Amino acid sequence: MSYLLELKEVSLAYDDNFIFKNLDLTLNENEIITIKTGVLDGGSSLLQICNSSLNVQSGNIFYKGVNTKKLSDSQLFKTVGMQLESEGLLSMYTVLENCKLPISFHSKLNNTEIEKNIFYISAKFEFDYLLNKYPYQLNDVQLRLANLLRLLSSNPKIFLLDEIQSGMSDKLRAGLLDKLIKHLKEQEISLIMTITAGDMDYFADQKLEINNLQLNRHK
Repeated sequence: MSYLLELKEVSLAYDDNFIFKNLDLTLNENEIITIKTGVLDGGSSLLQICNSSLNVQSGNIFYKGVNTKKLSDSQLFKTVGMQLESEGLLSMYTVLENCKLPISFHSKLNNTEIEKNIFYISAKFEFDYLLNKYPYQLNDVQLRLANLLRLLSSNPKIFLLDEIQSGMSDKLRAGLLDKLIKHLKEQEISLIMTITAGDMDYFADQKLEINNLQLNRHK
């Protein structure tokens, strides 16, 4: 069986201290997985591995049965994308410009088409107020939302969201998740989201947690 995403016997270590050891993970098309994480247990690193942006000591990552090492940057861009907690945006550009840059580099869309799509997504998620802001003008929650807007605009098949709910009010969290889950289903996008204590996970098809260098089911 070919999964949309598969991590096979992946091990990651820093200075001989293992974060993951022979870890396996599979993600199907149109599936949502939440991963409960704790402090410094490797949640962000795991998403970076799924995004093929972090080298591992051993193991392989596959997208639809193809080793990620065989895919070009443009192919990876169309397949998987990650929302970082607060990094990833270039400080000298507005949020709109940050959203446009990767799409203009990895696609053949012209500027008008790119902006039309970004404006549509920002209106759908009520992120319009972010577009003309610079990253240094945003707080932590707004930075995560700006990173999410860039990911939504790029529209890969797999979304990787790193503690997107952190620091949000109950009203903002509920509203965002409602729009996001509906959008993912409409676009047939799969999702892996790291969560912490108190975050919502009612929408997940699989609920996992990091424990003893592995992923285990979380009730």
